[in-house]
Amino acid sequence: MFGLRLLYRFENGINVYFTNKDEGDARSLVSKGIAEAELTDKLGRQIRLVTAHQVHSEIVNIVDSRWAMAPDADLPDGDALVTRDDKLGLGILVADCAPVALVSDEGVFAAVHAGWQGVYKGILPQTVKVMRSLGATEISAYVAPSIKSECYEFRGEELQQMSQILGPSVVGQTSWATVSLDLLESIKQSLKTEAVTRIDASQDCTACGGDYFSYRARQSPERHLMVIVGGGGRR
Repeated sequence: MFGLRLLYRFENGINVYFTNKDEGDARSLVSKGIAEAELTDKLGRQIRLVTAHQVHSEIVNIVDSRWAMAPDADLPDGDALVTRDDKLGLGILVADCAPVALVSDEGVFAAVHAGWQGVYKGILPQTVKVMRSLGATEISAYVAPSIKSECYEFRGEELQQMSQILGPSVVGQTSWATVSLDLLESIKQSLKTEAVTRIDASQDCTACGGDYFSYRARQSPERHLMVIVGGGGRR
């Protein structure tokens, strides 16, 4: 097995797994079925891994096992997947963008690809609204490793727009004292617009952390995989 590692466990037993650069390009792990096989082995039950054709949008897709098992099922365009089906693992592929896992006590969970464009377009509030349409009430969030504001410049009109929408706290600073976007703070502020305040996050930075790929820092074409899936596994 390739070493999909448990990164975080929510109080209701839903798990977040993540790969790093030791496993290579996660797109290959997904396309060859390796990630799905490892999830099945770890959890001791058949898991179907669902991913999306990520397009930096506000598009949210509801998925279930019937859709995932269809022989002609194409990847849906969009940047968030929502389900209440514990037979599914929801996967997001990232380099520097933030993968966000969302869960509720009612068993509704979601995986979100949250780059600055998606956050600006409202992918996170839209995902929360879809979760609540499926019965979610209190929602918790976890943000997996992503690029931190100290490691990349972000300026101009886009930064002004993000600050106007989400508040001045999203403006950060690089380690070399130029302006940047605090992506994690942007995610927190965006989630708070839908009353999601239980938010935990990895402090690992994909740009300066030695375990990760980074497009912005090293022009890496490879991707990491985050998967959120119901727990209860063998190990």
